[in-house]
Amino acid sequence: MRRVNKMRIKEEKNYEFYNPADTKIILFKTIKKEGSYEFNRRKNKEERRDWWYKNTSDFSINLNLMFGKLFPRSKEEDDDKDKYLNLIRKEAEKLNRNKIFKEIFKRLCITIEELKRKNFKISDPIKMTLTWRMIIGLGGVHPHETSMTFHHIYGIPYIPGSAVKGVTRHWVVWKCFENKEDEALKKDEDFKNIFGTQEEQGKVIFFDAYPEGEIKLAVDIMNPHYSDYYSEGKPPADWQKPKPIPFLTVEDTKFCFFLASKEDSLLKKAESWLKEALKEYGIGAKTALGYGIFAI
Repeated sequence: MRRVNKMRIKEEKNYEFYNPADTKIILFKTIKKEGSYEFNRRKNKEERRDWWYKNTSDFSINLNLMFGKLFPRSKEEDDDKDKYLNLIRKEAEKLNRNKIFKEIFKRLCITIEELKRKNFKISDPIKMTLTWRMIIGLGGVHPHETSMTFHHIYGIPYIPGSAVKGVTRHWVVWKCFENKEDEALKKDEDFKNIFGTQEEQGKVIFFDAYPEGEIKLAVDIMNPHYSDYYSEGKPPADWQKPKPIPFLTVEDTKFCFFLASKEDSLLKKAESWLKEALKEYGIGAKTALGYGIFAI
């Protein structure tokens, strides 16, 4: 009878944090590196099959801090970015269990009620779900090259109101005015009133959009085929090896959008344009490849 080798898990120490000394001490007690090992009878030694990072505490770490400030770095492997991104993805699952989104929505409702007292009209919640994946802030500054926008306090992925307004405005200029912004400002008074100009602010407020219910993060990759061309300036050639670059995305998640204005007609038109932009154009990076597209 063939004997099956048992896999065992053990803690590893070959990693570090690029943080001040006091912070490192705390993080080493919380974020552990583990590996799975199996004894190879042919070589008569134990070999590592896989490894990963994990948060050993019951509470979830703020994803914004973990993504931008607290990440570990292996001392041995050439690139462990995918391991670090999977750690963040797992932490997001803890947030779903904590139901943080209900508390965020309560705070948003307080703001909405205050605007109503000042004679603003508020749109009904515009709830739209990603048809696939979305990445906001991919080109931002980040120690691991590819970034993503997390709320600086709540630590969750969200869509800033400036991005919602910007993509809606761009969609209207592109669709209705053949990408000629001057024509839009001259010919469409509603466009000018909704989005504003250099001299006058717009009359519609675009709120930050937050996930509703649950968030699902996924690790994706981009795969430049001419790595030496991008990193060293060498001519692109077929013998250069592709170098996959992992990055974090939001996947299959519902977001809730709100608009506000004192003029009902502008509010309804802005809402119609917003829905069109998210369904037909998308928001964030890589929209030409199908990222950032929503459905109602």
